[in-house]
Amino acid sequence: MGYDQQNWREDVAHFLAETLPEASDRPGWNDKASTAYQIGCMALVKLGFANATDWGAVPKDVPELPKIMPRWDDVCISVLWLANQQNTLSFRLPDGSLPPTRIGNGIVIAMKDPPPPPVPNIAARFGLGCALCETDVLQLLQQLDLVSNGTWTQQAEFILWRTSPKNWSLEFLRDERFLDAVQKAAATIPDDIAAEITKLTEISEEHIDELIAWHEEKLAEGREKYGRKARLGEVPTRERAKSSLEFSRRNELDWVFFRRWRIDDGWLSTKNAEAALDIFHDRLAISIRRSVMKDLHPSKPKFFE
Repeated sequence: MGYDQQNWREDVAHFLAETLPEASDRPGWNDKASTAYQIGCMALVKLGFANATDWGAVPKDVPELPKIMPRWDDVCISVLWLANQQNTLSFRLPDGSLPPTRIGNGIVIAMKDPPPPPVPNIAARFGLGCALCETDVLQLLQQLDLVSNGTWTQQAEFILWRTSPKNWSLEFLRDERFLDAVQKAAATIPDDIAAEITKLTEISEEHIDELIAWHEEKLAEGREKYGRKARLGEVPTRERAKSSLEFSRRNELDWVFFRRWRIDDGWLSTKNAEAALDIFHDRLAISIRRSVMKDLHPSKPKFFE
């Protein structure tokens, strides 16, 4: 099973270490503020092979078995995202091809009389599309129990819901398992998380005043530094300030789900959450957040956008 970390820990770490971009001026790996690289560096740290830095990760002189192993499903996300970023794994259209490249104002770049698309080496199954990957990546995906006998495994399904490759157009919002997960998440939400969510949905006039005052202060500092004729923007209206707060609060709500919820386990305890990676841009978690907010705070539609 994929949960047996003894089968994959060192091989995943080797893949990450060999694939992540190396820092040019110091030992270690530079995450370049890229999602795939950031999560890859995070996984190396959680696996006990590196120490975190504010720009990526540096290797440990002697790798250590971590006291808390990272979650198998989160580690799988780090591998899939990094392989896709490096074009060693590509999620294909049903005919095995990739969509044409588009640039600028919808201009399509297409090869004249292209050769037949390469045959995917991972076949569609369980509602997941087909994919093509390099041999070493395929072996690692097999070791992680994401692929078997040339097709996706069933336990890969929820993981790929989380990444939702755009070439597949996955439709899981009407899936009974997704709907059941929404009901379970709303019904079993821990008190501390419910309180945090409620607090994030409350935007008072004082909050708006504080944001406007912050902008006024920053503009004043900018004028003092760059002169009164500098183009520094303007103080937001109350309506714009409220919209800005709603946007930032939605982002914070997403992070509650990124860190504390998984479809297989529901809400994670504080202790169990220590094994989770901060998988931001988790499309499944965002979808659950939207649906759960409709149940918990139906009168506040801005928070389930």
